[in-house]
Amino acid sequence: MQANQNLRAIGIGVVASVFFSSTYVLNSFISVGNGHWAWTVSLRTFFLLIILLGILQFKNQLKPLLHIMLHKPKVWLFWGSIWFGVVYVLLTAAASLGPGWLIAGVFQFTIVAGILLSPFLYKDGRAKIPVRALLLSILILVGIALMQWSQRNGTYTDAQLVGCIVLVLLAAVIWPLASRKLLLFVEEHDYQLNAMQRVAGTAIGSLPVLFLLMGFGYSQAGLPGQTQLTAVFAIAISSGVIGTILFFKATHLARTDGAALAAVEATQSVEILATVVGEVALLGIAWPSLTGNLGMLLITGGLILYSMPARKKVLRTV
Repeated sequence: MQANQNLRAIGIGVVASVFFSSTYVLNSFISVGNGHWAWTVSLRTFFLLIILLGILQFKNQLKPLLHIMLHKPKVWLFWGSIWFGVVYVLLTAAASLGPGWLIAGVFQFTIVAGILLSPFLYKDGRAKIPVRALLLSILILVGIALMQWSQRNGTYTDAQLVGCIVLVLLAAVIWPLASRKLLLFVEEHDYQLNAMQRVAGTAIGSLPVLFLLMGFGYSQAGLPGQTQLTAVFAIAISSGVIGTILFFKATHLARTDGAALAAVEATQSVEILATVVGEVALLGIAWPSLTGNLGMLLITGGLILYSMPARKKVLRTV
């Protein structure tokens, strides 16, 4: 039963990652059009929140969420500001310094970061680092590195690329930290919240940061243009609503198994494959070379090892 649930969680994680990739492609598109990053970050979550509130109200699930949030408002404000504020500020700002494929690739450090954070977050069996899972994550990162190498084209300066990488690495550590801490909070208090309610709760918690970002964006660039509004709305639907809800659902299914949770987080490596396809189709970048294709094979191979029926052997904690 648990094995089937873990496999289902991994599959949902893969689908979520495809939708997440829209963030990188559209952020690059917005950056090329000189849309201000503060508007992109704030409007993305604001559009997402409006959509989720409407859905939850229709399903009579909004009132229970607000009731739970009133018990511990500081927790939702803090992690909401981190999840929908800090992480997306870092990723969106990075889009002005480097290409989407670089951001998508470096962000896969979340695969290893989530595993390494486990001893500091859990007090049960999940606190032990699943070494085999860590090795498979490193295999995926090697594939990502090969793809990055194949895609270098000299368009950006070394300083820009270094800045981009630093910003994304910070986001890559904060992302799994916020995800797991909020999941633990819900678990410890036995709150009966589905994935959509948890996403909406973190989005509500981020509202103070969003309004600050809107004010900053207006002071720097005035109101956003129609192109930016359209692109950000697309990000909100694809990555914000569909991707985030699916990812929350996947982590919820795998929450009691440290190795399975690491496997779900590793599915985010699919983002770089989807991002390359998106940038080739929409922005006209060149398809990866032989080295890049080898990187894709390593990433795919790592994911297959994660999700194969014998994954209990592959992911057994040692």
